[in-house]
Amino acid sequence: MPDMSNGVRLPAAERLAAALLGRIERGEYAPGEWLPTERELAAEFRADRSTIRSALSSLAAKDLIVRETGRRPRVSLRPADEAGDQNSREAKVALQTLAVLSPQTPHYPASPSIQRGVLQVLINKEAPYRLIVFDNNAETRAETIRRERRALESIRNEGISGVIVWHQGNLHTLPDLRLLQEAGIPMVLVDRCDPSFACDFVGIDNSAAAREAVTHLLDLGHQRVMHLTMDDPTITVRDREQGYRDAMMSHGIRPEPDWTYRMSNAVHLQPPVTSAADHFLGLAERPTAVFVLNDLIAHEFMTELQARGVRVPEDISIMGFDDMDRHSLRPSPLTTVHQPFEQMGEKAVDLLLTRLAQPAGAPVAHRHILLPTRLVIRTSCIPLLP
Repeated sequence: MPDMSNGVRLPAAERLAAALLGRIERGEYAPGEWLPTERELAAEFRADRSTIRSALSSLAAKDLIVRETGRRPRVSLRPADEAGDQNSREAKVALQTLAVLSPQTPHYPASPSIQRGVLQVLINKEAPYRLIVFDNNAETRAETIRRERRALESIRNEGISGVIVWHQGNLHTLPDLRLLQEAGIPMVLVDRCDPSFACDFVGIDNSAAAREAVTHLLDLGHQRVMHLTMDDPTITVRDREQGYRDAMMSHGIRPEPDWTYRMSNAVHLQPPVTSAADHFLGLAERPTAVFVLNDLIAHEFMTELQARGVRVPEDISIMGFDDMDRHSLRPSPLTTVHQPFEQMGEKAVDLLLTRLAQPAGAPVAHRHILLPTRLVIRTSCIPLLP
């Protein structure tokens, strides 16, 4: 770092500002690119935070960087002419990067559908961003948390401009999401957002959607309705169970404790689904319908029951959630709730682009967008026979 001017040692803040200016002039920090966090600069240059802030203020005063409340500083899209030739600077402008962090599971279409929606908006708007995908799916819950934590660290440290997150780490990785916010990286959560975490969010009203699904079963004459769910603290899981209970209670039915079965939160579904079938078949008075947390479990449960001689829907009606068979080449029997995953991706990236386009100092008011769901009536649910 240059530290002398005409033989006189410059103050620390001026030396740091000169070092950062050199990086901007050499294109190491491209126009529009985020600078390192104050903490990272302090560690690299062995300077205190007040020195860092003084240097950044000096660069901002010359319109070389943009400082925004709650975000990292970034290089101005049109740096001041005195810092160098404008044409050469514009030639260095590169595509900025957006990221999607979501579970990449080949047997479930939700993540690809969300990513398809994101890409379509970027293409239609000719937005100057490239898209990269991080995977937070793993074989165990512990590894899922580790993988999500590593991905969030990479997003924080690799110059990514903004990110869409399908959060899998529950409370364990909320501190990592907060670090992302502190680093000034705009973020939109999809599908789930813990009530304690303030952020932009796109999803559905899971409680209302579950209530509609269970009400459909009740309207078909079913009164003993079981809920097959997961032993999982995720807000979506809790909300769907609440919707089930609200629908039952609104029809004057208090669910029996053994009508709710919480499967162990395992990556491989077969063992817990087998246990769920054992539970169902062991009930003295079996439910006539089951509302299942999601379609993947519903299909596994249906297959397990049919293998044991239980007919669907003659012996039991089964209701899923998600509409994962929407693109299937074969007709699906599963009545379910349709989640608009592609639209979720579209709205999420629209929110993200809006955040990225906000001027310096714009107030940050987080937005929550809840998209409509709908019942998809197929053949797995029929009226209760007298």
